Amino acid sequence: MNTTKRSVFLLLVLGLFSLYAISAQPYGGNVTAGESSRFNASIAPTMAYAQAGNVTQLSIDGTALTTSWQGFYGNVTGTLILGDANGNKFYTWGNLSSPSGEVYASRSNSVTWASIDCASIANITAEQTYLGQTAADPDSVTNTYTLTSHPSFLVGATNLTGCYSTKAYNSSGVQGNGFWQVLLDDKTNSVYTTLLDNNPETGFNNKPWDFQLLVGENGKVGNEAATPYYFYVELQ
Repeated sequence: MNTTKRSVFLLLVLGLFSLYAISAQPYGGNVTAGESSRFNASIAPTMAYAQAGNVTQLSIDGTALTTSWQGFYGNVTGTLILGDANGNKFYTWGNLSSPSGEVYASRSNSVTWASIDCASIANITAEQTYLGQTAADPDSVTNTYTLTSHPSFLVGATNLTGCYSTKAYNSSGVQGNGFWQVLLDDKTNSVYTTLLDNNPETGFNNKPWDFQLLVGENGKVGNEAATPYYFYVELQ
């Protein structure tokens, strides 16, 4: 009996993911990153008068950039294809303009999807160590992934629910109904995950993104070099 094979081609703002699947699990591809930017934390200094003999109360509001996190965002479209190993198309099923599923990012290019599970406390502690954090840091993994109420979802045949999670901000500067971030682990590697939404919210910069993905990055002094992340996508 011939094995049915399915290919999924995804165009993201980040770049082009080309996927070739023979079973239901995440698959990776080539990524071309788009433009990057960062928040300008520079603020012109303000003045307060000093006069001999006085003591003066000051309230100072400042902004500092995190040295532990990177954000990715984009849109996903896809086409379901039935074809052979040479790329010949037997049949296609339209344009999946609003697919559901997940986008994953890991520092490993060989995630063991059969072993995927929610990140444990031990996994989180190890990730914090890699990021140069302690649990008490305001932007630590512990203080970021504080929820466990994300929608259940499948990674291959594994149903995941109750994992440590959070939500990226929407255009109102708050956590809305979407942009779920879920922290997974394959017993060896951290896997940062975001859930695609068929009805995407307006994103952090007032544009309607399908996903926003938070990943850990150690940018402490002495670790300023960029870290490679490998991206995987699964459509359902």
